[in-house]
Amino acid sequence: MSVTVADLLAEETLQLSCVVGHEWTGRPIRWVHVSEIGDPSPWLSGNELLLTTGLIERSEADVLALFESLAGRGIAAVGYGVGFVSDEVPQMWAEAARTCGIPLLAVPLSTPYIAIAEFVSRRIAAEELTQVNRMLDVQQRLARNTQTAALVHDSLVKVARVLEATVVLRRADGSEDVVQGGGDLDEQELNSIRNEIRIHGDSERQSATAGVRDLVIYTSRAASSFLAVARKRRYSAVEQNIIGSVATVLREDSESLSPLTVRQELAELILDDVVPPEDALMRILLPRSRGCLVVQIECECSDGSLDEAASQLCSTYSAQRIEGLVLRRAPGIVAVMSDAAIGSLEPIVTRVIQQAIGSDARWRAGISGEHSLSDLRNCVHEASAARRMVPRDSDGPRVVAYASVSADNLAGWIAEQAAEQPLMAEWRHRLEAADGDSQRLSGSLRAFLRCNGARERAAASIGIHRQTVNARLTEAEQILDVSLESPSDRVLLWLALESGDRGMM
Repeated sequence: MSVTVADLLAEETLQLSCVVGHEWTGRPIRWVHVSEIGDPSPWLSGNELLLTTGLIERSEADVLALFESLAGRGIAAVGYGVGFVSDEVPQMWAEAARTCGIPLLAVPLSTPYIAIAEFVSRRIAAEELTQVNRMLDVQQRLARNTQTAALVHDSLVKVARVLEATVVLRRADGSEDVVQGGGDLDEQELNSIRNEIRIHGDSERQSATAGVRDLVIYTSRAASSFLAVARKRRYSAVEQNIIGSVATVLREDSESLSPLTVRQELAELILDDVVPPEDALMRILLPRSRGCLVVQIECECSDGSLDEAASQLCSTYSAQRIEGLVLRRAPGIVAVMSDAAIGSLEPIVTRVIQQAIGSDARWRAGISGEHSLSDLRNCVHEASAARRMVPRDSDGPRVVAYASVSADNLAGWIAEQAAEQPLMAEWRHRLEAADGDSQRLSGSLRAFLRCNGARERAAASIGIHRQTVNARLTEAEQILDVSLESPSDRVLLWLALESGDRGMM
């Protein structure tokens, strides 16, 4: 069950009390909204707890009009903060709440509004985690067992109960299963669901959400069937993925489609910042691990080769009893692994990728440091940074661990970025035009920069007279319109020449 007004009242730390509407405290709360404007109802969508201090001066008619607007939006309850504008909830607020059928709560000055919002958010997150665990059981039963009619129906019953919704499975032969789990719908509402299934069947979309009057219908395509879930409130991103995951494994027989697991779906949600990487959710992804790391692989190859590489990585990790998930996502492959795997990742990645895509293909990979399960996003950032430290045309190691990033890695990455800048390309073009077939100016500039501006040593390093070096450097300054006495110009010139030396022109 979702968090209700009664749950808030039962939480002793919040010290809330119900002024009006004890009989309506079973209403679910979807969100907490704080407002001190005249009428916030246009920005509400239903089942919110509205918190206010009554800062705006209102007449009795104004308060009644406010509650009528809120009732029209289907608000869950109103919380009035006492001790700021008034020491108790005004009587005209209580009368308006009673007239419009809205629970009215008194919020003491000692209770921060953020504490109420955090309580609701934690309860919603806990409920979503419970949903994921229950649906993981349903999905695994469907995926691992022969799908008898009894098993499918039992699974639909569980989906309906968990989501508090009506579930309709329409098969290719026109037969259907209807399971009601959130208040019985009438025949007209059931026909609305059937109509949405028909509309969805005529489209190419995998899933869709539609609102029909006060009914929210989420439809997902199964192997040769359609799964529709309907209720009178919206679905969270987690709930939508739960429905899609169950639909994925519904099939005609036990030999067809090998689906993505709920764990993979959950990993995608976390990596896409749809849901936070809280410890409880991460324990579903890596149940036996205390920490995690991320491997990010970028490949310039066909999708088929990437699929093969991902499959081989998954098989290799499984054979070595390394806990983790391997996903096909930008920039190629992302693996979320147990921190116990850190010592063996570099050789495994190098061997598998070269076997799958060939030794001549361009690829590079980064490995994050080890972090707590809830710090997954930091792992992603570190793996991405480490990957970018490997030059695209590197002849050396193609895998870099974030913890071992060196000055040379960083210099190579900076030079690679510099190669794409128009100014750097223009300077190289001017030097090439002046040098012709020789390295007259560019060679002297490189020597000067590598000797940190010591002209005598620069001249000796390339075997020419100091005055000759001076003359060439002066000519280069004029051609490029720079000053070799300027530290910033020296840095930019080094980047332009270094990126050219690395074959990145």
